[in-house]
Amino acid sequence: MSSSKWFSVDKEGLAKVLGRKGKEFAVLELIQNAWDAAGVTEVSVRIEPVRGVAGRALLEVTDDSPEGFTDLTHAYTLFAESAKKGDPLKRGRFNLGEKLVLAISDTVQIATTTGTLIFDARGRTERRVTRDKGSRVTCRLRMNAKEVAQTIKWTRKLIPPANIRTTVNGETLPVRQPIAVIPAGLQTERANAAGYLCRVERKTEIRIYEVAAGETATLYEMGIPVMETGDRWHCDVAQKIPLTMDREAVAPSFLRDVRLAVFNHLHQRLSPEDMNSAWVEEVIGAPDCESEAVQTYLNRKFTEKRVAFDPSDPEANKLAVSKGYVVVTGNMMSGGAWKNAKSAGAILPAGQVTPSPKPYSPEGRPLNLVRQLTDGMKNVEAYARFLAREILKAEISVTFASEPQWPYLATYGPGRLMFNVGRLGRQWFDLAGNRRAIHRLLIHEFGHHYSTDHLSEEFHEALCRIGAELAELDVQHWSAQREKPPDQK
Repeated sequence: MSSSKWFSVDKEGLAKVLGRKGKEFAVLELIQNAWDAAGVTEVSVRIEPVRGVAGRALLEVTDDSPEGFTDLTHAYTLFAESAKKGDPLKRGRFNLGEKLVLAISDTVQIATTTGTLIFDARGRTERRVTRDKGSRVTCRLRMNAKEVAQTIKWTRKLIPPANIRTTVNGETLPVRQPIAVIPAGLQTERANAAGYLCRVERKTEIRIYEVAAGETATLYEMGIPVMETGDRWHCDVAQKIPLTMDREAVAPSFLRDVRLAVFNHLHQRLSPEDMNSAWVEEVIGAPDCESEAVQTYLNRKFTEKRVAFDPSDPEANKLAVSKGYVVVTGNMMSGGAWKNAKSAGAILPAGQVTPSPKPYSPEGRPLNLVRQLTDGMKNVEAYARFLAREILKAEISVTFASEPQWPYLATYGPGRLMFNVGRLGRQWFDLAGNRRAIHRLLIHEFGHHYSTDHLSEEFHEALCRIGAELAELDVQHWSAQREKPPDQK
């Protein structure tokens, strides 16, 4: 015994596969087929439990396409050649939608412009009764009241095309307005000359929608939900997207490309909390992440006042903290994010932003020293040396430099104090009128007699001790000491 057919499909087995996915999936397939119909302007869905019959529901999907079904055999032939396969702007590709409904139904009637098909306990019957336009699929489903409610709930997730009025049980599904429509080059599926589906890249659009209360951000294919992402927005790709046969998922690389396009175009709309989300962390290290988007990421995540941890200048990192900078360490970003941040010039090492004082570095150029001192400068020099003897118990040298571009007001090295007149100005050296500012600077610089680390406990304690001892000094004693001959001091 032989047969011309290689294999057959077990209807009940197909129903069990669909049961795993959720029976609402079959209804969505009928809706997407209606949306794909040529020239359609209205799609009507009616679904409700059958009165008096437990576990059964009535489903009816009607469209007004002028053409209807062009080939009735597609209603019952799995994987027949579909005209949609070659069109990336059509949702179907496997000729699967009606078959899924057949699998979970007791009876189905498909009436269209080319005839009517009836599926029931007797099998399949074809009649010549036709419709003037469009198609109507009427089913008695194996679906309980809970599943009906779940299906109706699922239809609320649809994003119907703006030019197709879609109703469910008489209620028009709202046409959502996207907050943005962004261009993107994404993979799609298109049949080649031999009829095989191939993946090619094509320019398209992604429509971005806000996530309403009670919803979870979802990836859509032309208004049909594909998978929840949990991202910031709903993303509706305006072309066929590469899906698994059960339409449950996309490749991780495809989802990353969608997310990257969204991030590059809408980064300014993201909050600091969004920058910590998994989808942003995924794309921030992508090679095609744009510089402006990287800047926004760092601004929102770390604030605009930020530096990179600099292992070559440990004190610069502490100085940055003391000046209100966020010091970004290696483990706070991925390797790709660091590469993009540095390429965009979006973060500099602490040693370049808040360098620790290195005025006497051998590699540095000689300072421009001031040779002609004013009386005020001479007074401050003598006062600084006096305080050093009294408080530090040390003799120091005092010099003056004119370095307006140098960031330091003064520096202190072992036994030597230098004032930067280029930053302080000559009027600053007024011991009588500017004593508070002079004391403040001297206390700070004398603290380095004990520690070079501004943020160390030793430096903090030194400042407290110097300040306390300075308060004990009698200014009149200083004046008296100043009048004595050098050999009596």
